[in-house]
Amino acid sequence: MVLISHIRYDDIMKNLNRNAVWMCLFALLGFVGFSFASKVDQIALTPKTNFNQYLASMPYVSLTQLNLHLQQPSSTILVFALGLVILYLGIVYLRHKSFVTKWMGINFIFWGLGAIFAGISYQAFGADLKCALYESCRFTHGVELFYMTLTVISINALLVAYSGFHSSKTAIKLQILALLSVFMYTLLQGLGMILPVKFLLTYEFMLIFLSLNILILMWTDYTQRHIFIHKRLFIWWCIFLVVNLAYFVALFSGYARPLYQQTGIWFNENDVLHILLLLWMLGWISWIKPKMLE
Repeated sequence: MVLISHIRYDDIMKNLNRNAVWMCLFALLGFVGFSFASKVDQIALTPKTNFNQYLASMPYVSLTQLNLHLQQPSSTILVFALGLVILYLGIVYLRHKSFVTKWMGINFIFWGLGAIFAGISYQAFGADLKCALYESCRFTHGVELFYMTLTVISINALLVAYSGFHSSKTAIKLQILALLSVFMYTLLQGLGMILPVKFLLTYEFMLIFLSLNILILMWTDYTQRHIFIHKRLFIWWCIFLVVNLAYFVALFSGYARPLYQQTGIWFNENDVLHILLLLWMLGWISWIKPKMLE
């Protein structure tokens, strides 16, 4: 296996590995705890929108026997497919027992679960979750916020995995950073839920918060780019940034609603993101994974 044989399973790494597991548990339990005091249902969607107006703005299928409404069917299929591909990648990595591959597997498992929970709230059943019980639709919902928690765990699990590419001293620093990152996001998201503060509950805030983690991953690969796999990883993370930039370009262009109103074709900024991420993940499977696990 490339780059992984140098990991020394000494007492320090065992303790850090145990702490990283607690990191994941803390975020999950913290989310549950803050949910009991959550006031996110006080944040209304703007402009003010009711259940019927929300559904009318997008394609949907009524599941009358279940008393549910499957909105954005094509987008739902797309994001669930993305989640399943990521989960597959996580399972493949977890089959290898080294420190790096195990934590990469944990990263992809949480990432894939996050994608599925995002699909439930943003796509499949958003209207039922955010609107059905209210006079006007709410800005967000617990399912949506749980997706963000899973994503933060995922990226920090990847940071833990990357610590295995470094000496013990640097590995300790990176894993402490991962622990602090999860702790701070759990606290900030929790404050956003109980105060409530809208910005702390947004996808944009999550991206800003995780930007340091992504830069550290890229810096690790850049500084070790003389090693073949790190050169590939650095290129792949640069493409990841382009993927997210494409999402924001599509979002701020505002093309989606006119496209749907004029042609009946549903294809919004989330579809742009999910298609590009699906291609990115398939590229990881074919271009990164074989070299990392050989």
